[in-house]
Amino acid sequence: MSKKILILRFSEDISQAGIMDIQCHAIHYGMTADEFNIKTESDLDKALTNGNKYDYLYIAGHGNDSCVGDERGIIVSWVNFGKKLCVSGCLNDDAILMLYCCRGGLNQVSYKLFASCPNIQYICGARQKMKNIDLIIGFNVFVYNIECRNIDPILAANKATLATENRFVCFDRLEVEAEPMYYYNYCPDCIDNAEQEPIPVSPNGEQ
Repeated sequence: MSKKILILRFSEDISQAGIMDIQCHAIHYGMTADEFNIKTESDLDKALTNGNKYDYLYIAGHGNDSCVGDERGIIVSWVNFGKKLCVSGCLNDDAILMLYCCRGGLNQVSYKLFASCPNIQYICGARQKMKNIDLIIGFNVFVYNIECRNIDPILAANKATLATENRFVCFDRLEVEAEPMYYYNYCPDCIDNAEQEPIPVSPNGEQ
């Protein structure tokens, strides 16, 4: 079964040529691509519940460490977005999110998305502000190295950095869940589970 990529275009100033470029590359990898223009939360809900399950999710819009949207301020918080992803069940196992927004690679964004949806395995984004062409080339290099060269997504993001001389980063859920910052500040179950763990008792009965 061929892989699928879902492209969510949150802003009209995102280059359509850039979206088409991603779609054309997807064809080379034997993937099918679905594109949706997102202007309201209702549009987002319809896109995520269209009946397909995806291996890649390409989020194109204006973003910061708390939300994503467009130049007019129509926004969805990353936490809410992650919850919608989880409820919709639109992601296949080991799904990869690509955040085509200026600050999409921030740690806080990945922590919030991982905490909101356990179905997300990898998140790739930009560490700095960059031009549209840099984002497009970077993500094409990223996917090419995964699909054609069978390179780990973390290393594929490094390849994107080298190709564009702009900082791309990819977060792996397994690695993030081991980070103290995520464990104590974002993980919804970690603290509760830790509090429920029995306190070790020494052989002489002392705790």
